[in-house]
Amino acid sequence: MLTYKRLFVSDMDGTFYLGDSLLRGSLEFADTVHRHGSKLVFLTNNSSRTPEEYIRKLTEMGVDRTLFEVYTSGEAAVSFLRRHFPDKKVFLLSTPSVREMFREGGVNIDDDSPELLVLAYDTTINYERIRKAALLIRQGIPFIATHPDVNCPTEDGLVPDVGSFLSLFEASTGRRPEYIIGKPDPTILKMVMDDFGYGPKETVMIGDRLYTDIECGLRAGVDTYLVLSGETTADMVPNSHSYEVVNNIGSMIEIIERRNNV
Repeated sequence: MLTYKRLFVSDMDGTFYLGDSLLRGSLEFADTVHRHGSKLVFLTNNSSRTPEEYIRKLTEMGVDRTLFEVYTSGEAAVSFLRRHFPDKKVFLLSTPSVREMFREGGVNIDDDSPELLVLAYDTTINYERIRKAALLIRQGIPFIATHPDVNCPTEDGLVPDVGSFLSLFEASTGRRPEYIIGKPDPTILKMVMDDFGYGPKETVMIGDRLYTDIECGLRAGVDTYLVLSGETTADMVPNSHSYEVVNNIGSMIEIIERRNNV
């Protein structure tokens, strides 16, 4: 039931937009959530950009800045490091802007004598960085990934994401990360609920991936909606499931309107 829901947590890639294009009904959905007095927070596993970059991207696509907030797995990783590995020297695989976000968040970035390794979604990665990371993983230092997504949806099709690099490193070194921060771990969704002051009964999770977005929502105990506009197709949905399935995020508008007018 969407009646009295006050926090709508939505994925972005494949759910609200694809590449640089908004998906059908996205703007109307954001407006509907706001009009009913609820909060819209974009929770993305994609750690290739900072929240500020995502905010700029969304506003440039025409989304009113007053209608949403953004929380990324990169932000969550910074909080995790501060809490569990304070002052540790970190070898970070990430884009330059995310690297700067980690630095500003108090993470000690050190490529020369690191004590742990963090893998974010690095769209600027090269073989030398892959080589160095593999050698560090073989040495046994703690290994952390921002999220497990295998692919990132784009307008041109699916492209390798962090999960694909995890498979590469596992094939080379035999190791998997000790910690994977983002969805489906429900901790990241609980962090969002805590930050905005809402509980599971007041929260809705929306996304396009069964193994991250949907699993996260279910494990956090919130109402969960799968959209078929991204990675998951109708034939991938099991016959028995405990979440709702809609064509796209625009399909949520009628559901919200109908259930709030009961």
